[in-house]
Amino acid sequence: MSKKKFVLIYVVVGILALILMLIIPGQSQKFFLNEQGGKYIHEFIHGEVQKITPSSDEDEVQVLGIKANSGEEKGEMISAPVSSMNNFNTYDVGDEVQIYKMTDTTTGNVSYETADYYHQRGLQWIFVIFAVVAIVVARKKGVTAILSIIISLLLFYFIFLKMVMAGYSPLTSCLLFVFIVTVLTIPLIHGFNKKSLSAILAILVGYLFSILISFAFKNIVQLGNAPDEEFRTLGIMYSNIGLSDIIIASLFMGAIGALIDTAISISSAIFEALKEHSQQTFRQVYKIGMEVGKDVLGSMVNTLLFAYLASSLPFLIIISLSKGSSLTELVNMDFIALELTRTFIGAMSLVMLIPITASISAYYFTKIRK
Repeated sequence: MSKKKFVLIYVVVGILALILMLIIPGQSQKFFLNEQGGKYIHEFIHGEVQKITPSSDEDEVQVLGIKANSGEEKGEMISAPVSSMNNFNTYDVGDEVQIYKMTDTTTGNVSYETADYYHQRGLQWIFVIFAVVAIVVARKKGVTAILSIIISLLLFYFIFLKMVMAGYSPLTSCLLFVFIVTVLTIPLIHGFNKKSLSAILAILVGYLFSILISFAFKNIVQLGNAPDEEFRTLGIMYSNIGLSDIIIASLFMGAIGALIDTAISISSAIFEALKEHSQQTFRQVYKIGMEVGKDVLGSMVNTLLFAYLASSLPFLIIISLSKGSSLTELVNMDFIALELTRTFIGAMSLVMLIPITASISAYYFTKIRK
């Protein structure tokens, strides 16, 4: 494929993404809360703590006086007790917080509760810090990496999440999302060249294997449709949503980052390290790609494992502190089984991806020379 055709495909996919981002958010939401036939309206308000009412009793709920910075109450003072679900935080005057507002549509009664800290401002600051460091260290690559993150987050929200909200299959939405992200971000970072093209083709083939592995491993481990509390909560709140598709999308999406990194590592090694040795045969180039892939495999599997263990760390500590807990009990916990299954799906997908990437990259390196 010529560079012009590659750029043309990139532009077409980019236009498709923009069209979807404009059309899908305008579609009506297909899922609604089951709670008492939608009797309540739920929303969050951003506010700033102005007053703290001290509690004389340890069991007494602390009440905060908060100035609302958003919503219909903007500029007003709201009395909001600290949520019993998150009463571990210690709030001070001046802290920005999230207020949970619940309105009874039948009676019109409104209740407020201090849900948590307001995180947006802090997230903006750490993004700025990351962006500055990335640009200083990686220069142009840092800029493209930042753009890649922004594109991925926007596509995740405006395509994947909005498609699910509009009633589309979560699995179909996930596949469309990862396809667009893969095609748009890899050339942005690595350029419109044979290295990027090889990686994209290998990743797309790897996605097919990863989906099949996700279906197979889900059944082998018998995860069911609600393998942890978050899935069960989702099923209770929205009973007609496709939990089965969501868990497959979850298992598949957990392997995407590792697949992209591995494919790029192998493709880069072949096209960068061997560009001065253009007379290498297909077999020789393939062998080099396989060796690179094997080296990447071990570190990537550990990366997946530690990422999933970190996400379950509080629960792991709870189980470890419980009397009589054993390794057998640990692995039979639903959320632990879910995280381990994600790890093995990612690892198996990587194993399948290595020869695919090595083959495609070797073909483009040896058979399609200028």
